Amino acid sequence: MTLIILFNTIFTHNTIVKNVNIELEFNEENAFIYVKNQTNDIGLRIPGTDQHKQCLSFFISKFKEINSSFTYSFHNFTVLGINCSNLLFKMNEEKENIVILGAHFDSRKRATKDPVNTSAPVPGANDGASGCAVLLELARVLYNKRDNLSCQIWFLFFDAEDQGRDLDFGIPDWEWCEGSERFVNNIEDYYDTSEERFECMVLLDMVGGVNLKFIKETHSTSLLLDEIFKVGRQLGYTNAFPESPESNSIKDDHVYFVEYGIPSADLIINFWNNPSWPYHHTTEDNLSNISNYSLQITGRTVEQFIYNKFLNESNFEYQGNYPWNLDNIFIDYNLYFQISFLVILIICPILIYIITLAKDKAKLNNL
Repeated sequence: MTLIILFNTIFTHNTIVKNVNIELEFNEENAFIYVKNQTNDIGLRIPGTDQHKQCLSFFISKFKEINSSFTYSFHNFTVLGINCSNLLFKMNEEKENIVILGAHFDSRKRATKDPVNTSAPVPGANDGASGCAVLLELARVLYNKRDNLSCQIWFLFFDAEDQGRDLDFGIPDWEWCEGSERFVNNIEDYYDTSEERFECMVLLDMVGGVNLKFIKETHSTSLLLDEIFKVGRQLGYTNAFPESPESNSIKDDHVYFVEYGIPSADLIINFWNNPSWPYHHTTEDNLSNISNYSLQITGRTVEQFIYNKFLNESNFEYQGNYPWNLDNIFIDYNLYFQISFLVILIICPILIYIITLAKDKAKLNNL
C-alpha cells in the first residue's frame, strides 16, 4: 500500500502545469443571463414538457447567433415512454482529435429534499442551467479562437440526468444519467472511429452556485482533474480549487465516457452536506443563489485549460499531465503493487514457517 501511495503521489500530483499568457474572454455576465433565460424565461425543463422543448430551441438559437451554419445533431431516445433528446454541437470538425464539453439541461420534476414541499419542481438554476450557461458562453469565446485551436470541440447538452432517486424519485422509476448512458451507447454514430479520437471530456455540473468549491470526484480521470485544478489555482481561484479537496465518487454523466475509455473530469461540488450551498433538489435552487463570480471561475478555468494544450502558440510550450489516459497505466501499476503486496504478506510468512520447520527437523535429525 505504501508503494501505491508513493507511485501516485510522484506521478499524479507533482507535475508542473503552466498557463499560457493570454487574455481570457469568458464573460460571466453573459453566462448569468443564460441561466436566467433557462430558469426565469423558459421555466422548468422537465422531460416531456413544452418548456423542455423550448430549452433545446434556445440552445440552437444561441449557437446560430455565433454562426448560422453551426453543425448540430439531436440524439433522441425515450425513457418509460417519455421522449428525450441530447443535443450535440460540433466546432472545428476538420480536426481529428476531439474535446467534449458537457452539461445536463433537464430540471428535476420533484424537489425531493425540500423542507416544505417535496412535490414541487426544482428550478434547477445551479443543477442544470449553470453548466449549460457556461457551455454557451464558452462556445462564443472559443469560436473566436477556432482557427488557432488544434482540436475539434463538442458542446454536448445531456437530457434526463436528474430524475433518479435520492430520498425519492424525481420521476418514478427513472435512473440517474439516462441521457449520457444512451449517448455513449450510440457514440460511434457521431464520430469516425477510424479517423477521429477523443482527447478528453469535461463535465460541468452545479458550477454556478454561491460559495463555489469543487471536490475531487473519484470516478474522474485523476490526471485530467488534477490539471484542471492546477489551472484554476494559477488563475487565482484557490478557494474553488483547494489544494486538498474533499473526495467522493458521484454517478454523473462523465462516468459512461470513462467506461468508454475517454479521459473525463467532473467539475462538481459537495451537494449532499454543504452549508455553503444547501439548495440541492430544493425549490431554492433558483437564480438568487447563482453567483456571477462562480460562473467566471468555471468558464475561465475551462477556457484556459483548452488554450494551454490546444492553442497554436509558437512562444508557449505546453506543461501539464497530458496524455491524461495514462491513468489506466497507473491503475495497472496499482493492481500490480496490490498483488505483489498480498504475495509478500501471505507467501513470505508461509515460506519462513516452512524454512523454520525444516531447520528444526534438521536439528532433530542431527541429535
